[in-house]
Amino acid sequence: MSERRSRRPWTLRRRLGKLFLGIGAALAVLVAALAVATVEFVTAGNRVVYRWQPAVTTSQRVLTDLVDQETGIRGYALTKDPVFLQPYRRSAAAQTADAAHLRSLIGSDAGVQRRLRRVLAAAHAWQTEIATPSIDAIGRGDASGSALIESQVAKQRFDDIRVRASQLLASVQHRTDVATADRRNAGTVFVVAITLTGFMLAAIGIAIWRGLHRWVLEPVDRLGRQTREVSGGDTYRQIVPDGPNEFRGLGRDVEAMRLQIAGQLARAEEIQEELRIRSEELARSNDDLQQFAYVASHDLSEPLRKVANFCQLLERQYGDKLDDRAREYIDFAVDGAKRMQALITDLLALSRVGRATEEFVPVSLADALAAAQATLADRLADAGGSVAVATALPTVDGDRSLLVSLMENLIGNAIKYRRADVAPAIRIAAGRNDDDRTWTVAVRDNGIGIDPQYAERIFAVFQRLHMRDAYGGTGIGLALCRRIVEFHGGRIWLEPVESGGGAEFRFTLPEGGVLAESRD
Repeated sequence: MSERRSRRPWTLRRRLGKLFLGIGAALAVLVAALAVATVEFVTAGNRVVYRWQPAVTTSQRVLTDLVDQETGIRGYALTKDPVFLQPYRRSAAAQTADAAHLRSLIGSDAGVQRRLRRVLAAAHAWQTEIATPSIDAIGRGDASGSALIESQVAKQRFDDIRVRASQLLASVQHRTDVATADRRNAGTVFVVAITLTGFMLAAIGIAIWRGLHRWVLEPVDRLGRQTREVSGGDTYRQIVPDGPNEFRGLGRDVEAMRLQIAGQLARAEEIQEELRIRSEELARSNDDLQQFAYVASHDLSEPLRKVANFCQLLERQYGDKLDDRAREYIDFAVDGAKRMQALITDLLALSRVGRATEEFVPVSLADALAAAQATLADRLADAGGSVAVATALPTVDGDRSLLVSLMENLIGNAIKYRRADVAPAIRIAAGRNDDDRTWTVAVRDNGIGIDPQYAERIFAVFQRLHMRDAYGGTGIGLALCRRIVEFHGGRIWLEPVESGGGAEFRFTLPEGGVLAESRD
């Protein structure tokens, strides 16, 4: 078990964790080394700039202060003018200040401190043994003061100051050279540290790129290639996962999904084949049904016409020999035959909706309305009715004969279900719907109206709200209207009427009609 675990590939999380842990350790070492190199370089530079270079300048100023003192004494000895003592006193004060500053600069360096003490000791001896006695003697008018200044002892004393000052300056200059070399070395180390840091960052970037490329990009590319082959149609292409455990798990999930999709596709192909077979059978059945409808309409209508004709002929030829009951029976037979003929005609019209339509053409609803009015002209005239068009009717894409039939049925219903005391008045209006690019057409009458509770029932086949002897018809007219409107991609409904009585039907038609599949 332990051997199997050791052979399992590392997870991406573990690999990235190890990688970034190593990178972090390397970066920590680099940052520490760079920080040390930076501090050493700055410190060495500060020692040169703020300590030893100013120490060289101050050492030179100390010697200059002593030389200015000697020059001032000599001028005083020659002129006996106290004015020439002012440079001496200024230089003496400057020497004290410069010596204190130099002492603070050299700090704890014992060798330089010892040489500074020797210079100051020699200067003190010259001042106490030569300068001060000479000034006092010259001030008293004693010629020995000038002689002391020009003496060999005074010259030796000041030469000793020069020698010691030179030694001090050389020592300070040596320390400056050493500090400059240290700064140069620290700068070299700093540059090397920066260079190594740059190389290390480049190496880290390459390592990260190689790791991501090997652990992430390559497995993703391989998995993507395989999935593209599957999506391209090769559903039987097996997904082989590789790489870290996360991608192996992802590959297994994709493979499981492929198997599921392949099974669903196989099932879908089976279903599609079954649907194709059933569609072919349904097409043959529809063709047989359509032929049967035509044959049935002709074969059924012909016997019904004969029944009606012979019953009427029987009544005319033997009317004087028939009693009232026989005449009533003959009327019943004729009426039944005629209603059967009307029912067959309407059913045939309902079944034919969309069957003869190959494509939609632009149809003017105004022309369709005019054709419907021409067909219903006698009924309108007998009822004293009128049709008013409130707005311009649009032109839509559709089947002209079906749209004429739609108008005929709606206007015919308005004439049929009129009130006895008022002539039928039919008002037609149309409006455009910008939201869905359709036209809404409203057909309103002033007839007996329809109870809103029957708003859906009236569009069903053979549904009647009145007795047959009150209002004739087969109960198929509004069902035919719905079939026509839905075939054109619209819908029809009964609009509630608030006042004035009557009924209002509204239907929608798209601006550009799409030929809908006919319904059986």
